[in-house]
Amino acid sequence: MPTADFLYEAGVLKRTTRTGWALARIANRESVADHSFRTALIAMTLAAMTGADPDRAATLALLHDLPEARLGDMHHLTRRYLDEPKPFRQVIDDQTAALPAPARDLIRTRAAEWLGQDTEEARLARDADILDSVLHVRESLADRPELRERWEEYLAAAVTTDAGRTLLAEIRATDPDDWWPRTVSG
Repeated sequence: MPTADFLYEAGVLKRTTRTGWALARIANRESVADHSFRTALIAMTLAAMTGADPDRAATLALLHDLPEARLGDMHHLTRRYLDEPKPFRQVIDDQTAALPAPARDLIRTRAAEWLGQDTEEARLARDADILDSVLHVRESLADRPELRERWEEYLAAAVTTDAGRTLLAEIRATDPDDWWPRTVSG
């Protein structure tokens, strides 16, 4: 059953821990699926703010780590030593080979768009990927402000869109725990 197999494989991301946080000695190590979910929400929001296609941006963000179901999570230090686009394209082709043509073609097209980074939606989705990491760092390193700041600076340097930089400034100006009291009292 090719479609069911594909969906079971995608479920591996729920059990695949993001590895980069070990470098920061962060105990709260989310799964790749956890990361992809909020990244998709961020991409959708950024696209809506800029007039880009929110559905396409969310889809790109949702799919951006799909190859990690086969390759495992690779943090930035690991990726320095790999020819990333080639294995990612091959994995996507292999993962989708047995899917019905409309699904296969959509996923392959969106994966190529993500890797090419030549559309506004792809660039917004890339920024969303980074912004989710900033949020995670702020949530996880609140008790270690110097380390949090180093990671924030490292990640912030990779944000490339105006909308991404605007949201980055808002994230950095907002305490991770302030959302719920405002919600309850509002």
